[in-house]
Amino acid sequence: MSDSDLSLLGRASPVIAEGVCDIQPNELLALTTSIHTPALRVPQGFFYGYLMVPVASLAQICTAPGQTFAISAFIPAIRDSLQLSEISLTSAYMIGTLVAAFPLMLVGPIADRIGNRATITGIVLLLAGACFFASFVNSFATLLLAFLALRFLGQGSLSLLSSNTTSMWFRAKLGRVSAIMSIGMAGAFAVIPGWLLSSIESYGWRETYRGLGLVVAGIMLPLLAIVYRNRPEDVGQHLDGNRPDEPLPHAEGSRATGSQRTVAIEERSLSLRDAMRQPTFWILMTIMSAWAMIGTGLVFYLFAIGEARGIDKDATAAVFKTFALSMLAMQFSGGFLADRFALHHLLFAGVGLLSLGTLTLFFAQTSPQLHLFGLLFGAGQGITVAVNATVWVRYYGRAHLGKIRGTSWSASVAGSGAGPFLLGWAKDHSGHFEPAIIAFLCILIPLVLLALWVRPPARPDVLAPAAS
Repeated sequence: MSDSDLSLLGRASPVIAEGVCDIQPNELLALTTSIHTPALRVPQGFFYGYLMVPVASLAQICTAPGQTFAISAFIPAIRDSLQLSEISLTSAYMIGTLVAAFPLMLVGPIADRIGNRATITGIVLLLAGACFFASFVNSFATLLLAFLALRFLGQGSLSLLSSNTTSMWFRAKLGRVSAIMSIGMAGAFAVIPGWLLSSIESYGWRETYRGLGLVVAGIMLPLLAIVYRNRPEDVGQHLDGNRPDEPLPHAEGSRATGSQRTVAIEERSLSLRDAMRQPTFWILMTIMSAWAMIGTGLVFYLFAIGEARGIDKDATAAVFKTFALSMLAMQFSGGFLADRFALHHLLFAGVGLLSLGTLTLFFAQTSPQLHLFGLLFGAGQGITVAVNATVWVRYYGRAHLGKIRGTSWSASVAGSGAGPFLLGWAKDHSGHFEPAIIAFLCILIPLVLLALWVRPPARPDVLAPAAS
């Protein structure tokens, strides 16, 4: 143990002894990890977190096998091969998505216990296996299982853990980091569907699924084995690359107090139980679930909505470009804004734009009006994604981040399965999509106002005066 380690613990001990903070054993990790010899030598002056950003971005891209934009490329070929009706395909997808939300609640706690690195490694292996399993489906039942596995492992687990990766390394710079990562996912949205369609035409959908599994494993497993590290403390560093004698980045709305030099001790992290006692947690989870439900539903049925209003498929397809560009622009800028402005103001703007976009879609009858929907809804989604990437760790800390965010993510995954179902149900029972769109507006408008009630929990940072 070095002299600096002894000094750090010596200055921290009065804070613990006097009961200033009720720190649980797993929350002492930030205090004790510096005692252990780092397993990796990092050049002096280089923050290893910057290397973790592209790794996390690639992990997000590798969620594609479980994302709607990738699965949709396989749907026509699977339907023809298995001779399934549209209703059967949609039912398999919706049921698989809804059921996937339940085991997803276990992923966060597992990551909290054994670390992101080991958890992601297991998820990547299972996701590659799910791609291989999908290549052998031959019935409704096996297709349902394939959708369940792909949605749980890709869209659910790997998305959650890739986002949590950067949350473990950054705090004050997290918004900017999330903005940079958004470029990779936007590129995947633009490139992967076309690549999959081309591969399916050339090699068939079964071979394409097998190749997709190999690509995911080939990209992620070497990175996880060689590059990935769980936390900055694992390599003898600190959040945002700060020095040990710099104050820890503060939660939104808090200020460093006193003129004394301070030693940063990991701020108290709230448990899931503590977080659930506060209205902010439930407001955030409701907003994210509603956004997932409505966004997935409208994107899933956008071609059908356009066709019902006399807008041809090529014009509707162009709306996706408007949607993607608007989302990318606002997610990128929103990431930087999240480092400078109160998150509840950004969330208010994001949900407000989602509401305006949905209202525009309700009245849209022409291609330009449909593009206006894509512009507004895409902008709202971009801002909401930027807030979602930063708010959880800033409000609730790192110690229980997997469990807290996993609970919210499970609700979002369930919501993403409910959205298309509600639109399909409205179409089957009324002959129109408008009743479901009205229902979506009735959900969004109150949430615009509730977004203003979102506030950081009352959790002061724990700072110990430095020894003179």
